[in-house]
Amino acid sequence: MRKKLIIAAAAALISAMLSVPAFAAEWKQDTTGWWYQNDDGSYPNNGWNWVEGKCYYFTPEGYCLINTQTPDGYTVDASGAWVVDGVVQTQGGSQAADSQTADGTVIQWNGLTFTVPAGFVQDTSEQGGAFFFDSSRIAAIAIVTESIPDMAGYEDLLNSMQGLILDEAVEEYIGTPSGKSPKQFATGTWYSYDYSDASVLGLPGSVKIYVRLNGVQIQMILFAGNLSGMDTDGIMNNNLR
Repeated sequence: MRKKLIIAAAAALISAMLSVPAFAAEWKQDTTGWWYQNDDGSYPNNGWNWVEGKCYYFTPEGYCLINTQTPDGYTVDASGAWVVDGVVQTQGGSQAADSQTADGTVIQWNGLTFTVPAGFVQDTSEQGGAFFFDSSRIAAIAIVTESIPDMAGYEDLLNSMQGLILDEAVEEYIGTPSGKSPKQFATGTWYSYDYSDASVLGLPGSVKIYVRLNGVQIQMILFAGNLSGMDTDGIMNNNLR
């Protein structure tokens, strides 16, 4: 089960990071307004469409409605995103909801609250995790959680052995890390594992994993790709609650 958690996160990152689109999906603007070009060069139009985890209403010509009420009675804000009572709605159901703050998008995922770092956007909420990529898709962050079945009532035992449990789980799948240590952050103690060569996962760059047991739930924050200049400890301490 612990191995399954790491495999799921790694597989999702590999799939997303190694897919190179023919076009760069991006927002574009002309004299009429804003529109969005998909990876394949097409553009959403004629109603609601999810774009980068948020929902926008597009006219038949493909322009995004902004700061108004849509024809079917919903509200979009100054960026065009669908809002309810001032809160931006995101894809992923009850597990992943967000709101806009002065510091960035805030994601709530299975008891964890994560402020997305500058330059990253949420890509998808699948396979039990929330995934974020930078604009070039050369760096990724994953938040993955999974409950340990049939262990209710054994939380104290699991906690007393979590260092050994997590070492075995991480090293079994990825291999011996170049460095590992417990880390104390605002959310408590996490176990950190460093891999300078991520080729075992089929990824360019490096991997840094933070993982812990919280009751009977395994929580993992995974950074992968080009991590040069990224303060992962700082993100764990300042962006995670």
